[in-house]
Parts: sequence; C-alpha cells; structure tokens
Amino acid sequence: MKKAMTTLFAALLTLAAGLASADTLELADGTLLEGDFVGSSNGIIMFNTGEGIEAFPEAEVVGLFLSAGVQTAERLAAEASSRQVTVPAGTRLVIRMTDTVDSSRHGSGHRFRGQLESALVVNGQTVVPRGTFVHGRVTQAQQSGRAVGRSALSIEFTDFMIDDVLVPIATGELSAQTQGEAGRTVGRTARAAAIGGLIDGSSGARTGARVGAGASILTRGSNINVPRGTILETSLSAALVITQ
Repeated sequence: MKKAMTTLFAALLTLAAGLASADTLELADGTLLEGDFVGSSNGIIMFNTGEGIEAFPEAEVVGLFLSAGVQTAERLAAEASSRQVTVPAGTRLVIRMTDTVDSSRHGSGHRFRGQLESALVVNGQTVVPRGTFVHGRVTQAQQSGRAVGRSALSIEFTDFMIDDVLVPIATGELSAQTQGEAGRTVGRTARAAAIGGLIDGSSGARTGARVGAGASILTRGSNINVPRGTILETSLSAALVITQ
C-alpha cells in the first residue's frame, strides 16, 4: 500500500512539473513554502523557494498546490457555467399578444409585447421557457381615408426578456393590408387579409385557414387591429445563441 501511494504521488508530481508556476509546498509540520516546483526524483521533491533549490523527502511533504492547476480548474468551471446553446434559424415562434396594436393609433416604431405560447427546446433541453416575454415593434403603419385608401400594418419581434435582460432576436416581418376600393366596405376584406398576412407575411385570405380559431385579428371600419390575446406565428430569421 505504501509503495502504491508513493508511486501515485510521484506520478502526480511528474504530471505537475509541466504546470508549475508560483506554487505552494505544504510540509508535514504545517510549514507552507511559496515558490516554484522544480521536479522530483527517487523520492525527493525539489522546490525553489527563491533563496535556492531545496530538497525534501516525499515523507515530509503532505501537499503540493500548483497555481497553474488552480487557474485551469477555475477556467473549466467558468466555461461549464457559461455554456452556449444555439436555437437555429427557422425555429417556429408562437406568441400571444399582451398588448393591442392598431393601425389607426400606433405608428412606425411603436413598441409592444407578447408572450411565448410554447417553449423553445434544443436537443430535449428547454432554452427559452413558455411564458417568456417577447418584445416587438411596428415597422409600418398606414391608415386609409374613410371611403377610399388602404390601411397597412407590419410588425416584427425584436427581443426576448431572459433573466431581466433583453436578448435580441430577428424574426420575419408580419404584414397585413386592406384593399382600398371605392364603393366597397374596406372592413369587409380587412379581416381576411389580416389573418392570412400576419401569419406568414402574405396578403389575402388564402392562408387564413391554417390559423384556426386562435387568431382574432379584427377591423374597426378601415383599421387593422391586433388585439391583446391574439395568437401570432412567426419564425427566427437568424440563429439565436443563448448563454446559460
């Protein structure tokens, strides 16, 4: 047993030799020596205290603490605690609006919020949990006249609020517009255009069927109105890197 311990101790010292720098040597009597570990041979540890190289039998040494080893351990611990996870571009986002956006009241640059309806999961791990606030802005707002003209509304989502920090994201722009035609009720076409357009960026009702009953984009006359509680769907247009 004693021979095995001696061999193990010698192996550890040999491994440490390449890492030595401003080290500490602890002796059996409690003495701590600061300096540089030089090496070991035939059961003798050589240690430079700054006043010269001294030799210590292994039996008199209870510990050798290398600063390089401590720094390496701290670096590895820091790397482990700050692991990065990438949410790929194209990831689907389903967001419930917590604010109302209306083309008659909110111009370009207006900020609003929503919340994730489902978590973002990468390799079985939740990266962004359900309920996370999502910030967005109006990129275009145009209001038609009472009888003729076209109302248009475009929005995008810009940030996740994670641990009280805004994390920038890039999403596709969601757009809707009414058809401004004299002699017709503008509001009649606005709902269909908004449901289809705000889901995938198209104009018109062709894609409205895929939304289902969850969408509640309404019009008030010629306004395009996205009320609180509306469920919108978009996707990341660029990969999102999260540091955990």
